[in-house]
Amino acid sequence: MKESLKKYFGLGVTIVATGAVTLLIFFCIYKFAALTAAVKKLIGILMPVLVGIVIAYVLSPLYNWLWRKILRLLHHTLKWHGRGAIRCAGILAMTATFLGAGAVLAGLLALIIPQIIMSVSSFASTLPSNLMHVSQSLQKLLANNPEIEETAMSLYAQGVSYIEEWIQNSFTPSMQDAMGYISIGVMSTVSFVKNFFIGLIVAVYLLSGKENFLSQMTRCTYALFGARWGNVITEYARYANQVFTGFISGKLLDSLIIFLISVVVLNIMNMPYAMLVSVIIGVTNIIPFFGPFIGAIPSFIIILINSPIQSLYFLIFVLALQQFDGNILGPKILGNSTGLPSFWVLFAILLFGGLFGFIGMLIGVPVFAVLTHIFKDILNRRLRQQHLPTETASYAYLDHIDGDGNPVQHKPKQEQEAQELEEAVLTGGSGKPEDEESEQS
Repeated sequence: MKESLKKYFGLGVTIVATGAVTLLIFFCIYKFAALTAAVKKLIGILMPVLVGIVIAYVLSPLYNWLWRKILRLLHHTLKWHGRGAIRCAGILAMTATFLGAGAVLAGLLALIIPQIIMSVSSFASTLPSNLMHVSQSLQKLLANNPEIEETAMSLYAQGVSYIEEWIQNSFTPSMQDAMGYISIGVMSTVSFVKNFFIGLIVAVYLLSGKENFLSQMTRCTYALFGARWGNVITEYARYANQVFTGFISGKLLDSLIIFLISVVVLNIMNMPYAMLVSVIIGVTNIIPFFGPFIGAIPSFIIILINSPIQSLYFLIFVLALQQFDGNILGPKILGNSTGLPSFWVLFAILLFGGLFGFIGMLIGVPVFAVLTHIFKDILNRRLRQQHLPTETASYAYLDHIDGDGNPVQHKPKQEQEAQELEEAVLTGGSGKPEDEESEQS
């Protein structure tokens, strides 16, 4: 009687839980717009904390390295031990971390921003004359082909008239609302500055007490999920930290090197707007796979308006640079930090980029790598529980699995003939490898 009651009670709990989850999913779908608005509002409120978490996570490797070096110096040189030495090492490492990162960032901005402003100003001031130069170049190029010249110049005239009409009918009236846009931009800038400085304070607290925060999170994890699942979650969190740290730091270093190479080479080639183009190439290179194409298209157009011939040289340079980055520099720095094949890298960028925009394209690959690792781990555990092979090769050309759990493979006729031909070549047609035959002779 008690066993039947327990059975029915468990069945009832399962039905109630399934119904509750179904209602929750239906509510999320039905109220998706309101749920999205609530999530955006919550993110806006917590933005300073999120900024602080990102800053602390990026600067954590540098802080840890400096803390260990300073603490070792205090121990061995000053013979200072105890909590005071640990606290002093933390303060010095914190100060050196933020001062060093601030100095590097300020130096880069001081070097890049004036060059970008100069390039943009030059591009805007020379745009009309460059467009006229392009028109004259088209006329000279197509002088021997009157029909093509007439068609090209007609399209060019239509484009110019469209731009003039847009300026008169759309751009000029919209200037009346410019003050509103400027005020919105000022408020956004003020909000960004506020979030950034509050994030710096949050990052200081997180870095100084990160061991305590991590201990509290681990304690909560084991309290909620128990020892078994706590170990699993901790293992996955450690793997995610390894993937994100390796991918983000490696990608930033790779993009910085690509930016420096672009600055040097484009200046040697006397390319127009070298600094502006190099910044575009370096920033977009952070995005895997699509980054080089995203950066090359606007850079090519900017150079094309100034000099069509140099734009062709720029395309050759970009192709050579991306080949160097994709085949030599990138693998050397990143290695196989994500473990994803090329197809899944493309899939992750498209999926997360479509869902979350530019940020999704940046973090999509490491996030998908972690999810793939978890999914593979779950699959392997299920296969081991059923005493089935876990290797992917065991399921190639699978016909069936016998009663002992061994895969029985059936290769297509073409594969069998290719394998027999390969074996015949290796054995020289005698059934033995050629090396063995030479040794016997």
